[in-house]
Amino acid sequence: MIRAEVRLPRGRGFTLIELLVVIAIIAVLIALLLPAVQSAREAARRIQCTNNLKQIALAAVNYESANGMYPPGMLCNGIGGGNLGVPVLVRMTQFLEQTATFNAVNFSNAFYDPSNWTIPGAGFSALFCPSDPSAFASNALEFGPPTFKEFHNHYSGVVGTASAFGLTMPTPGVFTTDPQILAYGQGAIIAGGRVTIATVTDGTSSTMMFIENGQGFLSPSSQPFYHQWTASDPGEWSTESRFPPNWARRYSDPVNDPGNNALNTYATFNAMSFHPGGVNAAFCDGSVHFIKDSIDSWTIASPVTNGMPTGASAGPVYGFTFAAGAKIGVYQKLSTRNGGEVISADQY
Repeated sequence: MIRAEVRLPRGRGFTLIELLVVIAIIAVLIALLLPAVQSAREAARRIQCTNNLKQIALAAVNYESANGMYPPGMLCNGIGGGNLGVPVLVRMTQFLEQTATFNAVNFSNAFYDPSNWTIPGAGFSALFCPSDPSAFASNALEFGPPTFKEFHNHYSGVVGTASAFGLTMPTPGVFTTDPQILAYGQGAIIAGGRVTIATVTDGTSSTMMFIENGQGFLSPSSQPFYHQWTASDPGEWSTESRFPPNWARRYSDPVNDPGNNALNTYATFNAMSFHPGGVNAAFCDGSVHFIKDSIDSWTIASPVTNGMPTGASAGPVYGFTFAAGAKIGVYQKLSTRNGGEVISADQY
């Protein structure tokens, strides 16, 4: 009997070179996929940010319907060192589905009064841009016991090309916001308020009302002291259009401004965001638009540290006085309610 020997085929494995090629291909695919995932996540965060501003814009419109004027940036409650009342976002809480917070506010007292110490810690999602790394972060209350917490807003009221803020004492010991602010405060959200739809003569669809303030760009040591959502100092709730969007992210002048004094002075008052290429802004008609970094803006005269636009001088009371023919950028036009400009949508 003859037996035939059967040889099974030998299994063939990967060579080292083939394995390295496969690993390299996988690495390339991951490198291509990660930016796409990050881009998709940022797109989702930007949509959420847009929705937040939409809520704020509609709340302001509803506030105007109920009160006959857009919400004031802040109001002065009269007696006691100025006694600054609560700012704009706190006054809008009843229209932001935050009725419990609204009912807890003591509007007769200053924002720093003990009766209002619980309000700063009552943060809610519409205050925070999800792209900002400081979103939902809190710290110990600056003006009260550290056992109380405070949150910070990522959206500020647009006051115009330059912030206008001042107090007067019409009677001894009683303070109020300067009545001249209504004339010199060019934006829709100003101290003292009294801005009605009738005074937005540039058109509600061409006038910004709220915009991103870039809270997360501030240093960790500075963040607790700015954009406190319940504080009434101008640096907490107001944004001006002196510089174009995200200017502070790009600014560098080591020769003329080695100490970054321009940033220290103006960064907290100008629009910034963590969205690539621009910032979200809410308009007086309740709409929200993405304002690109490249939007037409006026030129700041050298040295930049004084923040003075070319062709302008300090105004007699607030803001600027412009020489004939001085350039007013599209961005600045969008920030004013009654500048008399005509702006088309394709300009921004």
